[in-house]
Amino acid sequence: MTYAIDLDGGTALVTGASRGIGREIAIALAGAGAHVIGVARSQDDLTSLAEDIRELDREFLAIPADLADIAAIARTAEIAWDWKSGVAVLVNAAGTISRVEPPDVTPQQWATVFDLNVRGTFFLTQELGQRMVEAGRGSIVMIASIAGEVVTRAPVVYQASKAALIQMTRALAVRMAPAVRVNAVGPGYIRTSLNSGWLDIEENREYVLGRTPLGRVGAPEDVVGAVIFLASDASAYVTGQHVRVDGGWSVQ
Repeated sequence: MTYAIDLDGGTALVTGASRGIGREIAIALAGAGAHVIGVARSQDDLTSLAEDIRELDREFLAIPADLADIAAIARTAEIAWDWKSGVAVLVNAAGTISRVEPPDVTPQQWATVFDLNVRGTFFLTQELGQRMVEAGRGSIVMIASIAGEVVTRAPVVYQASKAALIQMTRALAVRMAPAVRVNAVGPGYIRTSLNSGWLDIEENREYVLGRTPLGRVGAPEDVVGAVIFLASDASAYVTGQHVRVDGGWSVQ
């Protein structure tokens, strides 16, 4: 038996695909042979991503949508599913953060984080996951965080949203089995547009480096390998897991 990563001919949808971790995942999925659907709020960034995907001789469909808007989710799922008669892989990489801490968190700030990180992710997964179940196969990957399992300096609201995402992964893995596998990848501190300003503060950077055995801040491409593994048949007997990609942070 061989375990080559080969998604040739399949279709993968990536949310948050316009930048950061989501963008790198979309390009890697195309490199592994998948045609890619990119979902993000920015049409311009999706247009740029389309060029990179097509250079890999894969097809690309851009769906501009704000997944915090429930009304956009059913439409997004329908367009995606109809594009090539199904979606084999769903990667939920869209997310946001609000750097406000108790006692100053407002209900609106809480809602903004949970509406995208948890609610939008759940309802898109429900829409596409049910179609996958009916089709008899599929792989769903959530981009969670080590902050959902261990306490970090990430804002409390963000940590709570990622903890919800991890438990959602476990519950859906049971509900959607055996046809569909559902897993999560938990990055540690990865430099993206959401946290680059925070990491540029010396105290914060030294905190991260001091807690990370591999001695560096991660890059978006560091997350890709785990996602591609979980998306492919190489992980055919893996479901309900939260795979940490954190430079060793969580083992200390």
